[in-house]
Amino acid sequence: MASISTDKSGNRRILYFDENRKRRVLYIGRISEREAEGVQRRVESMLAARILGNAIDRDDARWLSESPTIREKLERLNLISSGKIAVDRKSMTMEEFLDDYIERQGKSRKPATVAVWKQVVANLKEFMPAGIKINQITAGHAKEFHEKLKARGMATTTIHKRIQFARQFMHDAVDWKIIDENPFSKVRTQRSTVKVNEFVPREVVDKLMKKANPVWKVILGLSRYGGLRTPSETLSLRWEEIDWEMNRMSIPEPKVEHHEGRGIRSCPIFPELRSILDEAFEIFGDKSEYVVAAPQYRAAANTAMGWKNSNLRTEMTRLLRRAGVSGWPRLFHSMRASRQTELQREFPLHVVCSWLGNSPRIAQQSYLLVTEDDFAKAAGVAKVMVEG
Repeated sequence: MASISTDKSGNRRILYFDENRKRRVLYIGRISEREAEGVQRRVESMLAARILGNAIDRDDARWLSESPTIREKLERLNLISSGKIAVDRKSMTMEEFLDDYIERQGKSRKPATVAVWKQVVANLKEFMPAGIKINQITAGHAKEFHEKLKARGMATTTIHKRIQFARQFMHDAVDWKIIDENPFSKVRTQRSTVKVNEFVPREVVDKLMKKANPVWKVILGLSRYGGLRTPSETLSLRWEEIDWEMNRMSIPEPKVEHHEGRGIRSCPIFPELRSILDEAFEIFGDKSEYVVAAPQYRAAANTAMGWKNSNLRTEMTRLLRRAGVSGWPRLFHSMRASRQTELQREFPLHVVCSWLGNSPRIAQQSYLLVTEDDFAKAAGVAKVMVEG
């Protein structure tokens, strides 16, 4: 236990015995009795943690961060260690744990990922009981959270991803041995089995090419015939990353560069793309570092929150109107999926996935499409082309 002492001048001090039964004195100056009692409680709490070999309470850690003078004195008294304060996560509320998780894990993640985490955290704070401790969350709470997301009318895929992230947060609590099992492990979600991409026929791309300027011919070519992610990979590709003799491209992968062993992949310059790149090099090769000679697109698309394609979408919509072509869902993603679908007919899946930079599971789940050509081939009839 600690006690408060006041001298004749009104200066107060906290008296206590440390874990070695050595008398210690913390001078806290001329403060009110109520404030002194608050410091006394903090000292007792930190002393108990030290004697038991535990990390200090998170609320005490926050108080120390806001009281640098007292913290320095306590460090000299060896009540707390200098440097980063170890925090007792077992005493955290859910809100405190989630904020702590983002602070710890967010440093190594892309801003866009952290932004999604914060959306899930906001849902958890809204729907979970106020002030609930992290180790009080049960499977019942998790299932109720799932039902509340559904009641809000969120898309099936959105709910699936948010439960996945909530499960990820709670798994971290398991790793810290705060909880024995993950309460979200029993929550079963559905993933949409409907592929939202649409196959983009080559004749449609040809119509767009006829109306596109040289810059947009390259964007269309890299997206539809190279299978590059647009905008991130398409706008990141430099001329120096094209090996004309070997007929290969070394494609930067901003989306997955934080994964071990990722960041750049090798892909052939497919015949359909070669003529487009040859023409673009004649025009831009000595004028632009990047294959897509449009710095304004890079400036607008490569934001602090990650790559955005809204600026390209607007111009793509105009191009569709000029060509008299109807649009399709996910304009650029569908072109990438169309290319993967075509390549899959000629090459093994693992080879195509290596070239396009995704996994067989993701390819099967989101990219590979069933086309009219597949039906025609299965029926043993030739597809009849009708010019629009």
